[in-house]
Amino acid sequence: MTIGSDEYDIMRAWSALMLEKRWQMPKGLAPESHPIACLDQIAASSTARARQGLSMMIGDLIEESSALSGDEIRQLDELFRQAKLPTLSDVRLRFHRRIKRILKSGKIKSEVDYYAVRSVVEGLSDDTERTQLWDLLAAYEGSIKPRDASAPPA
Repeated sequence: MTIGSDEYDIMRAWSALMLEKRWQMPKGLAPESHPIACLDQIAASSTARARQGLSMMIGDLIEESSALSGDEIRQLDELFRQAKLPTLSDVRLRFHRRIKRILKSGKIKSEVDYYAVRSVVEGLSDDTERTQLWDLLAAYEGSIKPRDASAPPA
């Protein structure tokens, strides 16, 4: 899922609400270690990296939502509607469209796509799609050239 600069604030708010309602943050977590605080720290230096990080966070949230019942999804959808944010159902559909595009293209083209596929592959019930996605993940991982440890950082 690509997050455009024009939708970053909305999707950041969506993620914050989803985290608040669905995830149990570890007790004693320092405020600056909260995922949204970390995202804000990244955004202060690189909005492009923050959009990538937000996309990965949404992928994780979507993956976590796969275990929700229909009633839980409807309740969350209503909560998001009241907050004037995209519903969970809308975001899940958008995310799954990305997976379908990746399957259709037959190639993972970016790190964001890689993490989108990685976050859903284990939960797929369709054996054919799951096998195709595992193959695409392996091909992408094989195409990444390890950085020479003796070379200076880029």
